[in-house]
Amino acid sequence: MSITISEQEGKLVVTLSGDLDNAASTQAERSLAPVFENADCDVLIDCTELNYISSSGLRILLNIYKHTRCNGNKAMLKGMNEEVREVFLISGFLQLFEVVNS
Repeated sequence: MSITISEQEGKLVVTLSGDLDNAASTQAERSLAPVFENADCDVLIDCTELNYISSSGLRILLNIYKHTRCNGNKAMLKGMNEEVREVFLISGFLQLFEVVNS
């Protein structure tokens, strides 16, 4: 699991690569600390290179969603493969997050 965070066009872009599973969730939470420290911008979660997400990974993304929305900003998803999209659909995440193409 690899996570990179950058700032582009006034928003935080979180790029997830690999498998966000139970084994990776603890390190992922530490890596995502800057997202929770920044309350002043939208967050785009790029799932283009995300192969798999478990319930632990969903919990982390839900926390990002709650934090972002609580501060009046948007949480967005982009670039999901079919497997990841299905997990987001079944879990209701596609109703929470805005889905963008770019």
